[in-house]
This record gives sequence, structure tokens and C-alpha cells, in this order.
Amino acid sequence: MNKWILAILILFLVPLLACGVVYVESEYNTAESEYVVVPASEETYEPGYHYEGADRTLTFWELPLKLQMIHIFTVFLAAIGLAKLSPLILAQFNLIFANKNRNDVFEHIVSNPGCSVADISHGLELNRGTVKYHLKKLQSEHNIIVSDHGSSPRFFQNNSKYRDQARIIAPFLQDENQKRILLMIRDKPGMTNNEISEGLDITNSTVSYHLKKMTTNELLLAEKDGRYRRYSLDPRMESELDTVIQDGIVIGTV
Repeated sequence: MNKWILAILILFLVPLLACGVVYVESEYNTAESEYVVVPASEETYEPGYHYEGADRTLTFWELPLKLQMIHIFTVFLAAIGLAKLSPLILAQFNLIFANKNRNDVFEHIVSNPGCSVADISHGLELNRGTVKYHLKKLQSEHNIIVSDHGSSPRFFQNNSKYRDQARIIAPFLQDENQKRILLMIRDKPGMTNNEISEGLDITNSTVSYHLKKMTTNELLLAEKDGRYRRYSLDPRMESELDTVIQDGIVIGTV
């Protein structure tokens, strides 16, 4: 803070002092300069002389030497002040941008609970290194919590809304195909891989991949029926899924 005060004094008080020096010299040292500045009156007008506007503009080099020196000295002090302040100014700008990005990352997590680093990076158009940096900061400040989801950790706002079941469900609702599969099984429990594939127009291999992930995470139960497996929601997750959707925790759920 002392550096800012010193800079303000340099940038603003020095020019004022310089102007004061010029005023004092013009007011009290008239004998040496051989002129006096007084308000205009009718008595000072000379016939045939034009008093409207300046005859011409003086260049810097036509000014008196003392004015040139004052100007150079003022510019020199201002340059020193800016040089001293530039690191502080740049630091403030970097802090502003960093805080904006961190707030954007946090708001994205609040609006999209269970999102991954890739989701945040794509949604905010930030590189993954920047996203990971802000996630670490948010986690160290206890603003977010991290949930294990295989090779891709998922992030949630740190509040009591997200119980263990909600943290398991939310990431699956971030993926469009997984969300459609999950909601279809909720509405029609006991469906097979083929029935889901035909109903949603998704390939069998894609459906099998998502069903395996949901079963591994104990979101679905698989019951063998001859050659097929029939899938239904784990009873522990069923009521939680409805709560998650009704509370609007997951944006875009239908």
C-alpha cells in the first residue's frame, strides 16, 4: 500500500509543484523576465492589433529552458513511477483473471455436479492444465469435493445435498447416452441390452459399455434370464435418482 501512495505522490504532486514554481517565478520575478501578466481591459487594446486566438503554437524547443527542464523532470519521475508500479499492476490483472476463471470453474461445477476435468475444459474453453490448477485451489479451500469415478474423478459443490448415492448417480447423468439408458431402465425395469439398443437407436456395443459401468458402480442390478441379462435400478438408488432429478441437481434432465 505504501508503494501505491508513493506513486500517487510522484505522479500527481510533482507536476502540481512544477506548475507552482512557474507561477511564482512569473508573479514575483518580473524584473528579470521583463513582462507582467494581467487581465485584459479596453485600455490595453491597441488599434489594428488582432487579439483573437494565438498567432501560432510554440514548439517544445521554443519554450524557456526552465519549462523544458520541468517538463523533462516530470516525465522522468512519471516513468520511474510507472516502472515501479508495473509489477504490481500486472499482478493485480493476473489476480483478477485468475479469480474470474476460478469462479467460472466453481459455477460450472454447481450447475453440472459430477462433471469431469474434460467436461469443465470443454464447457469453459479452458485448457486442462488451467482447470486442474483451479480445481486444486477450490479443493484446498473446501469449496468442492472429489468423487472417485474410475479413471475420471468427478467434482461436486461441498454441501450436504450430495450424499453418496447422489455422487454416484450425477456423473452418469452428465453423459447423454448414459442418461437416456438410465431413465429408460427407470421407466421400464427389466429391459435387455437389445431392447435398450433398439429403443434408443444406439449400438449394442455402446449400450453394453454403459451398462457395465453402471453395474460396476452399483447403480444397476443385472438379473440373468436365459441368454439375456435384464437390468433394473438398484433399490438404494431408485428414490435417490428421483430426488436428484426433482431437485434439479442435474441440469438438462428430462
